[in-house]
Amino acid sequence: MVDKGDAFGQPIGEGRARILVRLQHIKCEVENNAPDFISVDKDSVYLKVDFPDDAKVSSATLTSSFKLNLAKFKPGENEAIYNLEQEYIWFDINIEEVKDVWVADLYFSLESQNPRYLAYYIKELDHQFEWLQPDIKTGEIKTMSITKKKYKVPKFSGKESFSATEVLRCADMINRSIRKIDLRTGGAYVKFNTDKGKLEPLIIGIAEKLGYEVEPLERNVILDMESSGEKVSHSIYIKGKV
Repeated sequence: MVDKGDAFGQPIGEGRARILVRLQHIKCEVENNAPDFISVDKDSVYLKVDFPDDAKVSSATLTSSFKLNLAKFKPGENEAIYNLEQEYIWFDINIEEVKDVWVADLYFSLESQNPRYLAYYIKELDHQFEWLQPDIKTGEIKTMSITKKKYKVPKFSGKESFSATEVLRCADMINRSIRKIDLRTGGAYVKFNTDKGKLEPLIIGIAEKLGYEVEPLERNVILDMESSGEKVSHSIYIKGKV
């Protein structure tokens, strides 16, 4: 399970390994349906962390929510930046599962204390995994390896709820995007209206079922394309052509 104590002070059990997750700032888009009633700076926001459904990790369960502190809010752009209140997140797993965790992409989501009015959609969340083990000679817990990660949109799991209209909208957007694919490269840069991120897992999931890979573009790529007069948000590729 996830612990909130000192990852370098509490002992690691026999045959176990400790994974520590350090997060940089969390940039998100804010949707406020009642701005006259509640403001972002008066809200409490929590980070939820989970393993993807296909992760082969059975010895750890990520069930905790972690308090975030608001670092900056730009009302005109509906953009907010949050930091994790605690220094890091950590959990213990069976040592043979380290390789599976190392290649997995954790699922992150933001929860409002006022979900009826406020919703937050992650845009950027750079983070890193650290593998901790006790030193053989001294027993001191040390970092064995580090890998850096970027936020990835969670895959469509089937647990989400979408209306028939939303499914049709996504199918139509994907159909139009497929027509833009350059057969020489097997891909294209396209613009998806994700409804502030809500429809992104559905778009990616439908495309995957059809044999295509959809990924959000880096912000610098989007800005470069915009300077050339092209509005894009994602790449779409025929599977195996990326």
